[in-house]
Amino acid sequence: WRLGDQPTLRIGVLEGDPAYEFYEIAGAWRLSDGRIAIAERGASEIRLYDSHGKHLGSTGKKGGGPGEFGSITSLSATPEDTMVVLDSRNRRVSYFDPIGTLKRSVPLHFLAEMGGFPTHAAPFDDGTLLIVVRTYFGPSGLGTGLTRDEIVYVRCDADGALMDTLVVRPGTEMYSAVHGENRMGGVRPFGLSSQYATHLDGFFHGSGDRCEIEDFSKEGGLRRSLRRPVANMEVTDADVEGYKRERIENAEDDMQRQINAALVEAIPFPESFPAYRSLVVDAEGNLWVGVSRKPGDEQPRWTVFDRTGGMLGEVRTPAGFSVFQIGEDFVLGRWADEFEVQHVLMLSLIHI
Repeated sequence: WRLGDQPTLRIGVLEGDPAYEFYEIAGAWRLSDGRIAIAERGASEIRLYDSHGKHLGSTGKKGGGPGEFGSITSLSATPEDTMVVLDSRNRRVSYFDPIGTLKRSVPLHFLAEMGGFPTHAAPFDDGTLLIVVRTYFGPSGLGTGLTRDEIVYVRCDADGALMDTLVVRPGTEMYSAVHGENRMGGVRPFGLSSQYATHLDGFFHGSGDRCEIEDFSKEGGLRRSLRRPVANMEVTDADVEGYKRERIENAEDDMQRQINAALVEAIPFPESFPAYRSLVVDAEGNLWVGVSRKPGDEQPRWTVFDRTGGMLGEVRTPAGFSVFQIGEDFVLGRWADEFEVQHVLMLSLIHI
C-alpha cells in the first residue's frame, strides 16, 4: 500500500465554530455509512460529522450522570455501528447508537478490587468486551529506581461484569529517585512500553523488548507469536546527551532545572530502543507495526504483517499523525499542525 498525497477529509480549525475546535482528541471512528465519530476529551463530547466533515451533532458533557463523561479514554464501534466509549474516571463503558443516542452505560465494578487504570475498551464479535487495564507501578507501589508496571487484559460481559483475566504482561518502564526532599521520576527515557491492538476475535500484545508480538484469542489463548530476527536500535551517547540537554533546558525555573539535572544523571538509560512504537489492526485483520524511531526522526513508518506473520509491505504516514482506524481503503487518525492544533484526517489507502 501507500497513502494518498492529500487528505480526503480534514476536520478541525484553529479558531471558529466550537464544533470544529479540538483540545484533546481521544479517538475517531468511521461508521459504515461514512459518518465520522470523534471523541473530544477536552469537551467531554462525542461529535458526529457527515462524510464531508459537516458537524451533525454532539452528545455528552462533563459529569458523572448518564451520557456524561469524566474522562473519555477510548472510542471504538461494533460492526453494527454501536459506539463503545470508555470513561476511565467514572470507570464505565457507555454504548451509543449510530446517531449518538445513549443506549446504556455499564459500570466496571471489578476495577475497585483490581485497582489500576482502564485505558481501552473494545467489543468482541460475541458482544463481550476487552478491557485493557494498566496497574501503574505494580501492586507494591512506586519504588525507588527502575520499575515496570503491569498491563492486564480482562474480558467482561456486555453488562460490565468480569468474566476472566485473560493475560498479564509487563507494561511501562518507570524510574524514581529522591533528591533532597523531592521525589523525582516518570517514564524511563527510551524505555520499554507495552503496545496492543484489538480486533473482533482477539488482540495482539507486544512488550517491546524484542521484535516479537503475541496473538491472543478472545478467550486469552495464545494462537501464535509473530517474530522477526531484527535487533533493536542502539541508544547512543549522543541520544542520551541530547535528552539530558533538552530536559534541563526546558525546565520552567531554576528549581526545576536543578531537579531535572539531578534526575537525568540518576536515570539508568537503556542500551537499546523498544522494538516498535505502536500496533494497529486493519479491517482485513493485518497487523500494522509502528517502527521505532530515533529522537529527531519525525517520519512514521509501519511494517504490515498478515495474520500468519508474513510481511506484506511498508507504509509511511504523515509526521505528527496518530492512527486510530485503518479501513479497506482509508486511514483515519489525529494530526497536529505547526501550531499544535489537533485535527482529524482521513487519507486514502491505495493498493499498489
